Amino acid sequence: MSRRVPIALTLLLAAAPAWSQFTTKEYQAAQKDPDAFTLDESSLRIENLGPTVSPTEIPSPTGGGGQDPTVVLDQIINIGQKIWKIIVDNKPVVDVRNQYATALPKGATHWDSMGGWQPPKGVIYGLTAKNAYGITVINVRYQVLRTYGGTYKGKGKYLTAVTVEPLLVEVAWGYHYTMEAAVPDTSIVNVGTTENPVAAMMAQLAWRIQTPVKDSQGKGLYFLQGNGLFKEIGGPFASESLDKARAGMAGFRSSSLLFQ
Repeated sequence: MSRRVPIALTLLLAAAPAWSQFTTKEYQAAQKDPDAFTLDESSLRIENLGPTVSPTEIPSPTGGGGQDPTVVLDQIINIGQKIWKIIVDNKPVVDVRNQYATALPKGATHWDSMGGWQPPKGVIYGLTAKNAYGITVINVRYQVLRTYGGTYKGKGKYLTAVTVEPLLVEVAWGYHYTMEAAVPDTSIVNVGTTENPVAAMMAQLAWRIQTPVKDSQGKGLYFLQGNGLFKEIGGPFASESLDKARAGMAGFRSSSLLFQ
């Protein structure tokens, strides 16, 4: 299924998982029975399975402690990862202890110099898909993690340890599944005030399912705020229109005032 990508999200969707290499046996099997290696995109389901019972705790990247010398509260930046791999050719490769994004005040070099952090939270998702015969060929489970509520000298609400952790990867032979995460700088904003900022970010989760006869790609889009708000606003084929995405962002900015 091919879908048009909104211009404003081009940077967000630019890094698609790479093309897989197939073996001679996989090509031969697909030639003999192409329906077995043809993903039925209408069968793809991404289900919210609920909150994580025991989310992974991620330590501060530097452990420096103390106060940072120059901090600008309302200039929010990501000192973590911008793009990182979660699953490559059916194998989990992410290390959530050092591959994650942040939304911290400019000048804050380590988030243990801040207080007010809430316990980490996560939401578990299940992704399944079938082939042309109706047989399940993809069964993936992952959790979207984040730690929120951090303040600097009692000001602001910030985010850290935003990442995706694979929990289960079951993929039929001849199918290659890849997943990547991306948090571009342009997606990090302040939805609060100059005096009391509330960090927010849009995180993209791109997946790709490939066989010798078909290549399917899709993306999920998640909106997170430093006050704990978490919303899925796009997926499974990233079909959000530009106007809808803008309206959603505006709505989140307005609703964030309720959490201050």
